[in-house]
Amino acid sequence: MADPRASELLEEIAKARATAALFDLAACSPVGAGVLTFVGPDARRFCNGMFTNNIRNLPVGRANQNAMVDDKARIQGLHDLACLADSTDGGAHFRATLEGVSTEAFVARYEKYIIFDDLELTDVSEAWRVLSLQGPEAASILAGAGLPVPEAEGDVLPLGSDPTAATITRRARCVAGGFDLCVPASEASTWAERLGLPFSDAATFERLRVEAGLVRWPVDMGERALPHEMRVVPRMCNFEKGCYIGQEVINRIDVMGQVNKKIWGLVGATLPEPGTEVKVGEDAVGTVLSGVQEDGYTRALVLLRKAAWEPGKLVDAGGIPMTVSDLPFTAR
Repeated sequence: MADPRASELLEEIAKARATAALFDLAACSPVGAGVLTFVGPDARRFCNGMFTNNIRNLPVGRANQNAMVDDKARIQGLHDLACLADSTDGGAHFRATLEGVSTEAFVARYEKYIIFDDLELTDVSEAWRVLSLQGPEAASILAGAGLPVPEAEGDVLPLGSDPTAATITRRARCVAGGFDLCVPASEASTWAERLGLPFSDAATFERLRVEAGLVRWPVDMGERALPHEMRVVPRMCNFEKGCYIGQEVINRIDVMGQVNKKIWGLVGATLPEPGTEVKVGEDAVGTVLSGVQEDGYTRALVLLRKAAWEPGKLVDAGGIPMTVSDLPFTAR
């Protein structure tokens, strides 16, 4: 008997591709999507010294994506950081949305660095929920609901009179792009009703993000991953800012190009299991990480050694013939 949920999933995915889908990011991750704030006169300087992107010059009303790395540049988590306010009296206010790392781990990691700094790091996950509206009709849905539509990727607009409260950010989490809404947790269902969409599930979210060739930590790589290996450097690392944890290693890798493995794509007719060894002839060149299949067409993310960094190259994934693809994937 056919799985009715499989049919529902395909319908959900088709609708997301054609119009849009709404996700509760906390329900799309095993550790949730924690929300934290950095507030105080030293918040900007502190964040700039902790994270990989340029927070020093991040203006109010803008957000960027960051990697949390250790002193050897190994990724410990990812997050989006938005600058919501920055007044002359020292009232800098930043809000982080976590990916792949729990709020407990995040706070434990960074509280120890707050010694003489004038700022407060606060877990506000219970108060706020991040909803993600993704798809080609996302902007039209926002406008139809009477909501502002941020123009450029990373633009942040308030959803009320208080810029440090509910916000909407242009944030692409699928091929067509979309928006993240940070709203009071108690009003999440009300916002879904206002947008006229039910919440889609984690399986649909996963399908859209793999199709877009977007890597996800730690699903695709664990705590020994480097930003260059995960191919997040263009959107998460800045080379013109001041010193930060892991900067020396990241800069050295960028200058010398010394990574021997990184994430690529594979396409084929059959989906290999995560963890499947990838070979060229008798030589092991990689490992399958995650993938999706539909109508006999597969897209998978693979950690691939330099010997196979060649779009169109034929490889063997556990007996399944596949072809190497650069990321993002080209249209089917």
